[in-house]
Amino acid sequence: MDNKQSKSNFTEPLAILAGNGRLPLQIAESLEARSQSVFIVGIRGEADPAIENFPHEWCGWEQAGHILKTIKQRNITNIVLAGGIVGRPPLKLHKLDWGAIRTLPGLLVALLGGDNQILTGMIAAIEKRGFTVCNVAEILPEMTVHAGVNTSAKPKTKQKKQIAEGYAVTQAMGQYDIGQACVVVGNRAVAVEGVEGTDAMLSRVGEMREIGRLPKRLGGVLVKAVKPGQDERADLPAIGPDTILSVHKAGLLGIGVEADKTLIIDKEETLRLAHQHGVFIFGFDAKQLDVR
Repeated sequence: MDNKQSKSNFTEPLAILAGNGRLPLQIAESLEARSQSVFIVGIRGEADPAIENFPHEWCGWEQAGHILKTIKQRNITNIVLAGGIVGRPPLKLHKLDWGAIRTLPGLLVALLGGDNQILTGMIAAIEKRGFTVCNVAEILPEMTVHAGVNTSAKPKTKQKKQIAEGYAVTQAMGQYDIGQACVVVGNRAVAVEGVEGTDAMLSRVGEMREIGRLPKRLGGVLVKAVKPGQDERADLPAIGPDTILSVHKAGLLGIGVEADKTLIIDKEETLRLAHQHGVFIFGFDAKQLDVR
């Protein structure tokens, strides 16, 4: 398949290599809703136990060969990577299977880098075995933030300028594989996402408001974007119900994210909470943003 083409009409069987969080389950639910065959390989210590509601198998990081063999035995050639990685995978050398040994040099190099390097290494290892790694946003475009305003609340000119500023910040820090998000209050970025994740960053913003480091009045935006050079088949930016609650608690007015490249987890509930708390969700086209 051409990864640059839209796959919204994609109907082939699909395997999900599942990390933590709701995203792998959301993908499986969406595929089953359109009667598409799905199989989940859950990484032990990462994936949600609820994957057992679907055709599945549990595997450890050391079982790379077994993981791919299991998928191939089901005549599945298309894979999506979904879910987060809590920490660096704890490789136990004495448990490595032959497939893992074959990819070990690449995996070890990847583990020394950031999240983007880990995922790029995983994609390369999978494709060397004859599989196609797919982009979730292309297969399930209904799971993404669409261009423009997605909510009843709308950003004003000031917030759109803050989104442009935030995008410029994410692109600068993304070159170093640091994070995908930042918070802009007033005319400057006041927090950037690190390995702790978006919710922890938003918690810090709330704490800064409480101690007077930021204005008490509501204001500011959360911005999330794909990192420069990132392979969009893995680790796309995502928002969900917890994001809305954290944004509201941090005193921000809304969220600006890249349109068609940002996933919404539990979309109906996310939009309901956004409406309830008056939080806007705005999908922007990076090519049209004024980032001066």
